[in-house]
Amino acid sequence: MTRPRRPFSRRVLLSQLAVIIITLALVTAAFSWVGAQTVTEVTETKALATARTLAIDPDVRAAATEVSATHEDPLDPEVVAAMVSITDDLRDRSGIDFVVITDDRGIRLTHPDRSNIGKHVSTSPDEALAGRENISHERGTLGETVRAKVPIYSSEDEKTVVGQVSVGIYASVLDADLRRELLILGSVAVLALAIGVVASLMLGRRLRRETLGIGPEELAEMARDQGAVLRGLDDGILAFSSTGELTLSNAMADELLAGAVPSAEATPSAEATPAVTAEATSSVAVPAEIETMMAEAPEQGALRRRITLGDRILLATAVRVQRGGVAVGGVVTLRDETQMLTMARQLESVTAMAQALRTQRHEFANSLHTVLGLVDTGATDEARSYLSKILGAGPITTPVEDIDLVSDPYLRALIEAKATTAAEVGVALLVTPDSLALGQVRDPEAVTLILGNLIDNAVRAAVRAAAPDEGRVTVELLSSGPELHAVVTDTGSGVDADDEERIFDEGFSTASGRGSDPEHVRPGEFDHEAGAEHGHGIGLALSRRVAHRHGGRVWLIDGHDPELGGASFGMLLPEALDQDDPGETGPADTAVTEAGPTSTGATDTGTNHTDSTDEES
Repeated sequence: MTRPRRPFSRRVLLSQLAVIIITLALVTAAFSWVGAQTVTEVTETKALATARTLAIDPDVRAAATEVSATHEDPLDPEVVAAMVSITDDLRDRSGIDFVVITDDRGIRLTHPDRSNIGKHVSTSPDEALAGRENISHERGTLGETVRAKVPIYSSEDEKTVVGQVSVGIYASVLDADLRRELLILGSVAVLALAIGVVASLMLGRRLRRETLGIGPEELAEMARDQGAVLRGLDDGILAFSSTGELTLSNAMADELLAGAVPSAEATPSAEATPAVTAEATSSVAVPAEIETMMAEAPEQGALRRRITLGDRILLATAVRVQRGGVAVGGVVTLRDETQMLTMARQLESVTAMAQALRTQRHEFANSLHTVLGLVDTGATDEARSYLSKILGAGPITTPVEDIDLVSDPYLRALIEAKATTAAEVGVALLVTPDSLALGQVRDPEAVTLILGNLIDNAVRAAVRAAAPDEGRVTVELLSSGPELHAVVTDTGSGVDADDEERIFDEGFSTASGRGSDPEHVRPGEFDHEAGAEHGHGIGLALSRRVAHRHGGRVWLIDGHDPELGGASFGMLLPEALDQDDPGETGPADTAVTEAGPTSTGATDTGTNHTDSTDEES
């Protein structure tokens, strides 16, 4: 069930705008408070510095000392005129609004309003007359001001306070400075808000483009669903970005690619490309074959190929992903076909053996009917003779010569079944007279799979190359303790020297002279019919992998056998047999020696001739 697509949530944009506005408001308030404090401190510092400068002026100190000593009333006009001249000049040069000088009683010696000279100051002079500087915001005759009051010391002893200097700046000037600072801060805040809104809109558009219009809630649901799906799949999943970088892999993909060797171009994602699994970062290395598939995948449809990684045969499917007409990358699914192909080959072997058993049952029933007829007619002597003959020669007539040299019932049934199938297409399947295989097979499925593949390939090769009823396939089986050796040779056209190194490659076949290389496979198709001879495209590769899994090997002994003319393949499984009597090693140990120079030579030839082919995997 597909969820309805939700539009991109506008709450993201509103949240961004709210964050921007709140942040700007807090920043503006903080800067406004700091600015106000700074302006006030600057104003107070200016007033205090001006008052200090005037309080230490020699003329001011001399005049204040003289007036405080005489306490004349009215004040000496000359002294007042000199002080007024000094304060007016200072006010004009420093931008101070007013300067008031008093004696030790608080009587004004100067004032911007000349009518107030000689009168007591309107604000308390006690702090300054007590020898302490102070700054205050007070209202006097000149209105609300910021005032700095500094004591004037006597010019005679420099210890006696003889007056004060009061310097003031109108509060309106301070307010104007504050308004100017706030206006600047407000302008900056509005500009920042405008930039934030534009940036938020652009970010919203980018998010909509990057997420393809999917809202945050849907993204969270998709992430949860993706994790559940990736953990529940039996197939490996690799996701790639639009640039070809690995972005995601599940645990199954990590397991399937664990043994893969990265190419020069393939870089482990733990170092360069973070590949995220359903729960954690992946360190999987992507093989070059998969990267090539992703690059060659069609815009529509899927590209499928079988690739070989170590002992695994993987079915890889590459698909490009688009959403809303925009390419968002691609996905490669990996399925392990090794087990499936192995089971299919095992099923073929079991089916062949079952067919042989049905044939034997039919022949056994005919023999019983004959014995029953002889008994019913009273020909007991003839019945006894017939039974003795059956017991001596075996109850079933087998179409395979020298099958009695093989003791294991699974191998006998397989060879008999394959002989029956081969006879139907005009090919004779023979067990060589120098064969001797004693003991019971430990793993019938693996042994019959490998040997069955080699026989099937040989039969197909003989059918293609020989005239009707002239094809021949020989099977040589030798045991040496737990080891099982086999050589299968046919009368086919053989394997050319140029193909000997590639005969075990997955998908290669000598019938067509090519394999399922990428350039030979169209997108979306498999090369199922790559050929029907020696491997059928996958049989030999699968046989070699199964043999390796059991510690053995399968190899090409001779591309053109000197006797039969076709190819000769060898098989060695070191722990394939259980001896009937573990303490009796005579027959098993002498099997190779009794087999004669042909079998020994064939095995040696296989070891020396194309053993390098076996080591390549």
